Amino acid sequence: MDLTRRQTLFGLSALAGHALFPGVLESFARLPREASPDVWTPELVSAAQGAVLAEVAETIVPKTSTPGAKDARVHVFVDSALKRCATADQQRAAVAALDSLGAGFAALPSAERAARLKAIDGPTFALLRDLTLVGYFTSEVGATEALAYVAVPGAYRGCTDLKPGQKAWAM
Repeated sequence: MDLTRRQTLFGLSALAGHALFPGVLESFARLPREASPDVWTPELVSAAQGAVLAEVAETIVPKTSTPGAKDARVHVFVDSALKRCATADQQRAAVAALDSLGAGFAALPSAERAARLKAIDGPTFALLRDLTLVGYFTSEVGATEALAYVAVPGAYRGCTDLKPGQKAWAM
């Protein structure tokens, strides 16, 4: 799916907007890491839509040799970000997309899940994808297990080569 420059800029501005709403990250950070993905009270979506949202996030960032989106509780972040940062039109589109996927989405094979996600309206899919990626890679799980993480890095090295198979660096 090719994004236009306008869609790309819109997505980037939506992501940058999260910096203006620290309450989203704060509420996400307060969640206990060991809590089950099912222990959560959604802010925008219904409980049934929340279960579909968790599967959408897991389809975008599946569990492999590193934890997946559900392990990082990204669906909680996405719900909170949609509630606090998205426009009313974006909220309605995201909820409608979750409804269109339906409760049976979790039972589909991964290829079918990916195809159904890509069939969602372009900007809505991009918003869900972008929020999932931001939520995952800024979570403790994503930053420490999927990316290379150094709590207190050394000197600045502006241009370093990555070795084959080496992870990209976290924030």
